Amino acid sequence: MSGRLIFTAAIVIAQLTSATAQQQTPALNHPVSTMLKTRCLECHSSEARSGGMNLEARLASFNPETDVDDWAKVEHAVVSGKMPPPDETALTETQRQQFRTWFDKEFVMPGGVQHPGPNRPRRLTREELQNTLEDILHVDLRVTVTNSRLHVIPETIIEKFFSASVIGDSGFSNDAVTLSEETIDIQTYSRCFSLVLSLLDSNEQARQQLFGQSSLPEEVTVADARPWIESFARSAWRRPGTPQEIAALTNVFEQVSRHGSAWEGIKASMLATLLSPSFLFRLEDTIAAAPESGRTAASSVTTVPPSELAVRLSYFLWSAPPDEELLRLAEDGTLQNDDVLRQQVRRMLADPKRVALAENLGGEWFDYKKLRQQSALNKRSDKMAGFYRTQFEEALLFFDSVIRYRQPVFSLVDADWAYLNAHQKNIYRLQTETKSFDEPEPLPPINLHYRDDSRQIHTQNYEYQHAPLTAVKLLDPDRGGFVTLGPTLSVTSTENRTSPIRRGVWVLERLLGQHLEVPDDVPDLDETRKKAKVDNRKLTNVELLKLHSSQAGCASCHQFIDPIGFGLEVFDQLGITRSITDENPSGEKLEWTPAETPKSYTDQAWTVTEPLIPGKETRVFFQYSKGRHRLNIRNVRLTSGEHVLEDRHFGFTGTARRDNVWFFPIPGDAPATGWTLTAEIQGDGGTDSHGIITIAGSDNTHPGYELPNGNSFRSPEELKQLLLSDYRDQITDNAIRRVLGYALGRKTLPVDRPAIEQIKDSIRDNGFRLTDLIEAVVLSFPFRHKEAP
Repeated sequence: MSGRLIFTAAIVIAQLTSATAQQQTPALNHPVSTMLKTRCLECHSSEARSGGMNLEARLASFNPETDVDDWAKVEHAVVSGKMPPPDETALTETQRQQFRTWFDKEFVMPGGVQHPGPNRPRRLTREELQNTLEDILHVDLRVTVTNSRLHVIPETIIEKFFSASVIGDSGFSNDAVTLSEETIDIQTYSRCFSLVLSLLDSNEQARQQLFGQSSLPEEVTVADARPWIESFARSAWRRPGTPQEIAALTNVFEQVSRHGSAWEGIKASMLATLLSPSFLFRLEDTIAAAPESGRTAASSVTTVPPSELAVRLSYFLWSAPPDEELLRLAEDGTLQNDDVLRQQVRRMLADPKRVALAENLGGEWFDYKKLRQQSALNKRSDKMAGFYRTQFEEALLFFDSVIRYRQPVFSLVDADWAYLNAHQKNIYRLQTETKSFDEPEPLPPINLHYRDDSRQIHTQNYEYQHAPLTAVKLLDPDRGGFVTLGPTLSVTSTENRTSPIRRGVWVLERLLGQHLEVPDDVPDLDETRKKAKVDNRKLTNVELLKLHSSQAGCASCHQFIDPIGFGLEVFDQLGITRSITDENPSGEKLEWTPAETPKSYTDQAWTVTEPLIPGKETRVFFQYSKGRHRLNIRNVRLTSGEHVLEDRHFGFTGTARRDNVWFFPIPGDAPATGWTLTAEIQGDGGTDSHGIITIAGSDNTHPGYELPNGNSFRSPEELKQLLLSDYRDQITDNAIRRVLGYALGRKTLPVDRPAIEQIKDSIRDNGFRLTDLIEAVVLSFPFRHKEAP
């Protein structure tokens, strides 16, 4: 065929394809079309794409499958009352209901039946690849972690070859769409797998499990090798190989062993098996099965076969292939039974492999997986790498504890416990007690950094040892839950400073499930800084952000983001409670003068007249005002009757402040009045020292930070309480969507709404426990069904 003929044919094919596409996407012909045209196109046309939405094009070419995201945005705007805007005449309730009915028919229950949504081939993520190789080859790829406090979490073989996966629209790296968009370098896979297979050279135990013998004879025939090849292909591909596939792998063995050893031939066939799409991708059978009973053939909905259900379940809970028990239940056809599925979920959650949920589901949902990477790659110092490692462990153990002790999903927002050691507790300046859980039969603990019970963190007599983290009860109500967990506060900051914007966005997105898009016309932060310099205004970072957020193009989102972010400014960029967040903290003012300043350490007492707040924290600020000498302070106490509270750290205040704030959690049963402040003080070098002591325990007149619903909070504790009282439904719905999206490997869609409501109903009676949510997702319609082609 000549080049001109090929070119002409391509044009004809393109024209035919275009014509077919136009035939398949007709204009929307429905009463809601008229409503949208008359009320919306002035701002959302081809010329005026307000908010990036070209509704005119969506109406002219209506395609429910490709344009579902845009129509979901339209539905949210209409149902929530955001469209039309406040300065326009609102839609009537009849119009809104008409739109809801139409949307449900087109996008939620197409054809009047429940749909499981799209199911795309999913390439194994970096973590799934590593776990799968470990399981099918019976080798350890996770590098030994030491108990040195300054030691990083070392990279594994897989992590050295492959970078961290990109987070998709589902919020997770196992998103099928995002994984399909990443390039595959088969040479990189080949080099990596060859290195992994070389671990078998000296691993007799692994060879024994693979071949039934620790060493192979020098002479291995094709007939001898075929059972090994078939067995390995079955475990690697998660299905039996076809006769043609096994013949191809056997041919690889024959060709290589002819010019080398039988062992090299076996490894070559194993490498070919691993480089197959059947290993690299989770491919499900596309042959249409019989429609589910009670449904018409047109619905094209089929149940997931037992073998595929076993794979879905194992990669959901373990990020790894099915074990022997799952495979046996799939083969005998009982895995699809509800009771069997429930029993398997509980068995698998009791296995150390559930660490994958804390690493991947929790780690990407709450962002602490970044700390694992920062520990491995930190360029600042070994000390910071060790700190990030500890924060990663804090978050991982906390997330797992919500599963282990069968706690409600609301514990993810606020909890009275954390996982700390003495070193980390002192860094955060926390006071704790022993924590006990009410759960009578908790799940076994996970093995930190490993997936089994046998491997342990390597212990040596290091000068700086990394002490294990244990569950402790937090006495400061401002702490607890992911909102104020040190790892969260760290990952939502830059390297050198906090970021109120990041923290506000994090709460809205990760907890409430709100998706915030950066507007096209957002002003540049540097331009705001330059503008402030022109006006001769010297602004702090907080003032600069407030000025920036008030500008056109920013205020609509920042009115919700900033209050939350600024309300968390009591914590610094590492999650440590700030000594001073205000140059003039509110509270009762006392003072010291030269008359109260001794030359040597002496107890000095002050009477506290304003009431403190039982159940909350009081802070005592020593702030220098004038004089030639600083004040040294130690052994600070607050006493009232039998209640004696102590903070014995040393601090001083002078021209520079250092550790000049003391923290006192006031017990809930303590009195509000009758307190005395006592401290050992000394004038360093003389007695000419003046200053103010602020008792920041009395209620103050701070106006508070306003949430999107208009309610205000003045402390992180109040923020968490308002989130759980005012946004309880949003938190629940977001948790369901997150877990379901992770399990399905895709973002949730309108067709998932019936399943989400069913899951919500099923976990309500038991208090919305996370373990029940995981179980309900496994039993859900989209997890157990798929669309036939």
